[in-house]
Amino acid sequence: MPMIQVTMLEGRSVEQKRKLAQRLTDVMVEEAGAKREAIAVAFVEVSRESYATGGVLMADKK
Repeated sequence: MPMIQVTMLEGRSVEQKRKLAQRLTDVMVEEAGAKREAIAVAFVEVSRESYATGGVLMADKK
């Protein structure tokens, strides 16, 4: 059972997450031969204060 976890900043709409789930699932079916019904996608949303790149919190970036 493939599990795809997407960690991203909060704020995406339900429709955006719906499309992402569909497309990520499609790729796993097409490229990895996974069964569609066995693929799980989890979205982990984090605040700008809890996410950093390059050692800098996203909240501190312009």
